[in-house]
Amino acid sequence: MNNKLILSLTLALGIFASHKSDAQSLGATTFVDVATLGTGVTELSSTGTVPVAAAKLTTNQRWTRDRVYILSQTIVVPDGVTLTIEPGTLIRAERTSRTPSPTAEAAVTPADPGSLVVARGGKLIAVGTADAPIIFTSIDDVNVPGGAATVPPMENKGKVATGDIINGERTLRLDYNRDSGTPGVGLYTISGGTLNTGVGGVVGYNKTWQVGADSAFLHEGRWGGIVLCGKGTLNAGYDSGVNALTDTGVVNGYATGGVGKSFTPTLSPTSGAVTSTKALGTLQVEGMAGFTGFSYGGGDDDLDNSGALRFISNRYGGFVIASGKELNSYSFYGVGSNTVLEFLEGFNNQDDDFEFWGGSPTMRYAMSAFAGDDGLDTDCGFLGAIQYFVQIQNNGIGVNGTSLSGRPATNYGDNLTENDGPEGHNSAVPYSTYTLANATLIGRGYGAASYSGGPFAGPNFKDNAGARIFNSLIMDNPHGAVYIMDRKTVGTAVSSAGDSSINRFTGTRTGGGFDAAGRASDLTTPDTGNPAGPDGVYNNCWFFRNGYADTTAAGIDGKHSSLENFKTEYDSGLVAATSGQMFPSSGNNSERGASGTTTFRANTGDVITELTKASNYNSFNVNPGVVVDPFHRISGINLASARDLANSALPSYRGINNEATFVGAVRHNMWMRGWTMADQLGVFSGSAINPEVVLSVDSSSKPVITFGADNGRKYVVEYSTDNKTYSKVQTVEATETGNKSVTDSLRTVGSGLLLYRVIAL
Repeated sequence: MNNKLILSLTLALGIFASHKSDAQSLGATTFVDVATLGTGVTELSSTGTVPVAAAKLTTNQRWTRDRVYILSQTIVVPDGVTLTIEPGTLIRAERTSRTPSPTAEAAVTPADPGSLVVARGGKLIAVGTADAPIIFTSIDDVNVPGGAATVPPMENKGKVATGDIINGERTLRLDYNRDSGTPGVGLYTISGGTLNTGVGGVVGYNKTWQVGADSAFLHEGRWGGIVLCGKGTLNAGYDSGVNALTDTGVVNGYATGGVGKSFTPTLSPTSGAVTSTKALGTLQVEGMAGFTGFSYGGGDDDLDNSGALRFISNRYGGFVIASGKELNSYSFYGVGSNTVLEFLEGFNNQDDDFEFWGGSPTMRYAMSAFAGDDGLDTDCGFLGAIQYFVQIQNNGIGVNGTSLSGRPATNYGDNLTENDGPEGHNSAVPYSTYTLANATLIGRGYGAASYSGGPFAGPNFKDNAGARIFNSLIMDNPHGAVYIMDRKTVGTAVSSAGDSSINRFTGTRTGGGFDAAGRASDLTTPDTGNPAGPDGVYNNCWFFRNGYADTTAAGIDGKHSSLENFKTEYDSGLVAATSGQMFPSSGNNSERGASGTTTFRANTGDVITELTKASNYNSFNVNPGVVVDPFHRISGINLASARDLANSALPSYRGINNEATFVGAVRHNMWMRGWTMADQLGVFSGSAINPEVVLSVDSSSKPVITFGADNGRKYVVEYSTDNKTYSKVQTVEATETGNKSVTDSLRTVGSGLLLYRVIAL
């Protein structure tokens, strides 16, 4: 989305169009090592068994586009502090690195990922624009505005590695000199020097970033990621039948739930450590145990606000803190519904791109490109709403199954989404029953690896998790379209009537309201009645090219035993996969397998009946119009389907646009073009639609939004009073090409600041 907006009214009228910022242009580059700024930053002392370097901001800060900011360690935005990042700002991050191919993580050397952690009560206002996105990336990435001139001349060794700090200064790369700046205060103006591959065992600049576009797909785990910790509800730690919202007990000095209960422990002023690291209804950020007070999420305030993130390109993250403890592109712990999340990209992250533990934010216009694990991961009672979401799995498959990336085969990506229930007992509430609308989920496709490993499937539901999925496209999953599964509860084998994901999709609860915790769909109004339908549903979803890979390694009985067989059939005309191939059963699912004498079920007959029943209007083995090569993932993708649905049943709660009555994340407008790393590298074709917008006022002082429209295209007009949260005024479809005008009859010019934008769908 790249609106070309024209300001037509003056400041006195109090009405504005959101306007674009000029693209970033850097001359002599000033580098800011955030941890060494001195004023406004103080170092933290880690209390964990593995040292983690970290510092916290002590005052509100604004990071500006005229500097390049370096995260040499974890930077914490604590309670009461706001970090604002201007459009076009570049943030680079380091990791511990002593060899050209670093393998030393927390088990060998101190964990030292450059990361940004927003603690409960802190705020991150990172609002970029389509023309000037905010970029978080590796210290070595040259694919940014300004190119190699913005690559810091400091060695990529992080903060705690031996020898990184010499006489109070960051170690410069070879051939660089310091023109000005004072050591220790974080400001460096650099000139001269040549980026190099290093001599004498000293790591210099990694040349592979400059070889060509293909090399940009190689990197992963080059820094940590963005973490938001909120005060929203999550159900971690609760036993069967215990409600995370209403329980009023106390465990280890922590209130465990209930409106108005405090979740604030006593913190150490230096480390942020708490008296206990175990609290019901809260969850520790993975890999951040040394800073407990600053890195846990959860609470009882589902309206909490952790800030606003818009137009952010987040690249090459996912540092491995320890085995099974990877950071994600975006990690959200108990994030509340007043947090703004839209136009976000995760690119080549080593683990997941978007992971939610509880909370209830709305995320719109987000894209996961080539995650090492899952593009979207939900857990612990996540009740958010997500609309216009794209996931493209596996950059490792090139033409004819060859690898262009060089990434480890284990990081080609797992399932399209992974959806889990509570960390404790499966029946703890609220249930994980989030809403996903207008998603385009593209699996790893068909290459040699699809026939030799796995399972690689579509959305995976387990541990009593569900989701309400509408108007979405699920395609190119070699081992099946979905995995809806049973899992053992704590201490008890699940039965056919137990608290399992299968039951979320095949039956309707009695009582508990929308979330099983006594609330309606707005997550505020009390409602203990029966929900309108199952907690898990696929409605108006299209399933295409799923289940065409057979692999004995994963016990998958797919349609074809080899890539060659599939190619032969594909060239002559694709024959539909059977129901059993699209929906693998427990007999051909090795991910869960068996435990003792209990075999976990998957995609039971009741599940298949529910997915295929006529009243859900799902479509199978039909392409809605997207252009995606099943053997190739890094160029020429056009996601525009323009396939409208006569029986769309989109809900309208919590920011979802129920007038987006089409399949997938894109009707005509390739909104991810122009600001994402994936687009910069040529992944996409198709066009972004940029309507010209003019604002005026009618005789009743009502705002009039006029924009250039094309016949047959839909546009949503939205307003804001703070340039953070935007809400729908009206969705319109043009019946002719030319100017289209919409009057906002509910608002009046002069009553306060008003901003408008128009987005083509």
